[in-house]
Amino acid sequence: MDRRSFEENKARRDTGMRTVYNYVMGVLWFAVGLFFLNHGRFGLEGAFDPLLARIFGVCCLFYGLFRVWRGYRSRANAE
Repeated sequence: MDRRSFEENKARRDTGMRTVYNYVMGVLWFAVGLFFLNHGRFGLEGAFDPLLARIFGVCCLFYGLFRVWRGYRSRANAE
Protein backbone atom coordinates (compact mmCIF):
# COMPACT_ATOMS: atom_id res chain seq x y z
CA MET A 1 0.00 0.00 0.00
CA ASP A 2 1.64 3.21 -1.07
CA ARG A 3 1.23 6.63 0.43
CA ARG A 4 -1.10 7.95 -2.28
CA SER A 5 -3.69 5.19 -1.86
CA PHE A 6 -3.52 5.58 1.93
CA GLU A 7 -4.22 9.33 1.62
CA GLU A 8 -7.06 8.71 -0.85
CA ASN A 9 -8.66 6.18 1.51
CA LYS A 10 -8.29 8.58 4.42
CA ALA A 11 -9.85 11.44 2.44
CA ARG A 12 -12.76 9.23 1.38
CA ARG A 13 -13.30 8.06 4.97
CA ASP A 14 -13.15 11.62 6.29
CA THR A 15 -15.66 12.76 3.67
CA GLY A 16 -18.02 9.95 4.68
CA MET A 17 -17.75 10.83 8.36
CA ARG A 18 -18.30 14.52 7.63
CA THR A 19 -21.40 13.65 5.61
CA VAL A 20 -22.85 11.57 8.47
CA TYR A 21 -21.97 14.36 10.92
CA ASN A 22 -23.79 16.92 8.75
CA TYR A 23 -26.89 14.70 8.53
CA VAL A 24 -27.00 14.06 12.28
CA MET A 25 -26.41 17.68 13.22
CA GLY A 26 -28.99 18.80 10.66
CA VAL A 27 -31.63 16.54 12.19
CA LEU A 28 -30.72 17.72 15.70
CA TRP A 29 -30.90 21.42 14.78
CA PHE A 30 -34.20 20.79 13.00
CA ALA A 31 -35.55 19.08 16.14
CA VAL A 32 -34.41 22.02 18.30
CA GLY A 33 -36.22 24.37 15.93
CA LEU A 34 -39.41 22.32 16.19
CA PHE A 35 -39.09 22.30 19.97
CA PHE A 36 -38.82 26.08 20.17
CA LEU A 37 -41.70 26.57 17.76
CA ASN A 38 -43.88 24.20 19.81
CA HIS A 39 -42.59 24.84 23.34
CA GLY A 40 -46.08 25.72 24.55
CA ARG A 41 -47.26 22.16 23.95
CA PHE A 42 -44.65 20.87 26.38
CA GLY A 43 -45.92 22.98 29.26
CA LEU A 44 -43.24 25.68 28.94
CA GLU A 45 -45.50 28.62 28.07
CA GLY A 46 -43.79 31.15 30.34
CA ALA A 47 -40.25 29.82 30.01
CA PHE A 48 -39.37 31.67 26.78
CA ASP A 49 -40.38 34.93 25.17
CA PRO A 50 -42.78 33.88 22.37
CA LEU A 51 -41.30 36.17 19.73
CA LEU A 52 -37.70 35.20 20.45
CA ALA A 53 -38.64 31.53 20.63
CA ARG A 54 -40.22 31.74 17.17
CA ILE A 55 -37.27 33.62 15.68
CA PHE A 56 -34.79 31.16 17.18
CA GLY A 57 -36.94 28.20 16.15
CA VAL A 58 -37.13 29.34 12.54
CA CYS A 59 -33.38 30.00 12.47
CA CYS A 60 -32.75 26.50 13.83
CA LEU A 61 -35.05 24.97 11.21
CA PHE A 62 -33.25 26.72 8.38
CA TYR A 63 -29.83 25.87 9.80
CA GLY A 64 -30.86 22.23 10.17
CA LEU A 65 -32.05 22.12 6.57
CA PHE A 66 -28.80 23.75 5.49
CA ARG A 67 -26.73 21.11 7.34
CA VAL A 68 -28.71 18.27 5.72
CA TRP A 69 -28.34 19.89 2.30
CA ARG A 70 -24.60 20.36 2.85
CA GLY A 71 -24.25 16.69 3.79
CA TYR A 72 -26.17 15.66 0.69
CA ARG A 73 -24.11 17.97 -1.51
CA SER A 74 -20.80 16.72 -0.14
CA ARG A 75 -21.90 13.12 -0.70
CA ALA A 76 -22.98 13.89 -4.25
CA ASN A 77 -19.68 15.67 -4.99
CA ALA A 78 -17.65 12.76 -3.58
CA GLU A 79 -19.19 10.25 -5.98
